[in-house]
Amino acid sequence: MKKSFALFGTCLLLLISLKKTIASEFTSIDNDTIIIKTAIEKDHISSEWKDALKTRMTKKYIDSLSGIKKLFTGEEAGWLTLINSKAMRWNSFRDSLAIPFSNIVLNDTINILLGCGGADDGFTYQLRTVCFDLTALQTNYGNADLPENNERIDRLFAHEYTHLLHKAWAMKKNLSLRVFRDSILWECIYEGIGMYRSLNPRWLPVKDSLPTTTLSALKELYPVFTKRMTAIFTLSSPSDEEKQKLNANLSRGPVQKKWGALPVAIWLALEAKGDHSNLIRWIEMGPACIMILALKYLDEKNSKKLKAALESTY
Repeated sequence: MKKSFALFGTCLLLLISLKKTIASEFTSIDNDTIIIKTAIEKDHISSEWKDALKTRMTKKYIDSLSGIKKLFTGEEAGWLTLINSKAMRWNSFRDSLAIPFSNIVLNDTINILLGCGGADDGFTYQLRTVCFDLTALQTNYGNADLPENNERIDRLFAHEYTHLLHKAWAMKKNLSLRVFRDSILWECIYEGIGMYRSLNPRWLPVKDSLPTTTLSALKELYPVFTKRMTAIFTLSSPSDEEKQKLNANLSRGPVQKKWGALPVAIWLALEAKGDHSNLIRWIEMGPACIMILALKYLDEKNSKKLKAALESTY
């Protein structure tokens, strides 16, 4: 959509008004339990943002990004303003989001770090930081003031905060991922519960009935899930190339192509039945819950294939 001159003027004024805020480390909020801060220092991306990107982008790319003089664009500043308005609301979500994790409580301050130039719209950094890439948010979802983005950013926060809770759960349980198979199962439940929190309601069950769009996506994904899991369980020593291929699209790409995250999110929604406490037992199982859920919810053909593969490995 072409921007009108009036919109350009509005964005320019917004940039001017936000200049001091962007140059500062912290934005001003009324609640110090969730602190929102920008990842721009002296017109360049901050060292903290570079650290946050290390496991997601190549060193060469981060170095190139570091050398560019950077202020948020008018559109990115729109996302900053929207997110900055959410601190108290998001703080009120925290008890509800923690329900599936039973006794896990994050008492410390949670940082929301706002940066730019990466690839993922949202991700977590270490144990107390949710990162949002304003460039990616604008690219993926358009202007922040679109009506659907007000609710969308809430769901994205819920997704990432759930990851922080899950990390804390894993530390408390001394979770050990010994082999490749363990890491895949962990990613399925880790990303599945995150997606459970961030899915648009149009994907979710209503009184145990799944929407047509969801049924169609699962029909396409179930054979992929079964094929990948069969390989993951039966390959004794997969190569790095094989691992990369098996992991591809588990939790990245279009929603309907996420062969691991989307089915698990839907299965968890079916188990929850509107009550998040119904998920406690599944979270407590850890990665092992994935095969139990799969054998329960896969269609008969794929369930039989997966069961046969599992039986052949034990």
